Amino acid sequence: MSNKPKKKKQVRNKARDAIGDYYKTGREYDKDNRQRQKEEGASTKGLKNLNAMEKTCVAVIVLGLVGIVIKYVIL
Repeated sequence: MSNKPKKKKQVRNKARDAIGDYYKTGREYDKDNRQRQKEEGASTKGLKNLNAMEKTCVAVIVLGLVGIVIKYVIL
């Protein structure tokens, strides 16, 4: 009887791979888009140059700040 150690089956996290690919693709697309806009000279100021995810994050932060003000200052 041989005492060879059994090889463990390598587990792949498919969800992590899919999310990672989606994130990398989004970053590359955003980088290319911003570079193209910069080359064309299309400069926007303020919140106009944000992508959908960034706008969502700004909205959540603003709503959170409003909630904090209401909770601690007004009430």
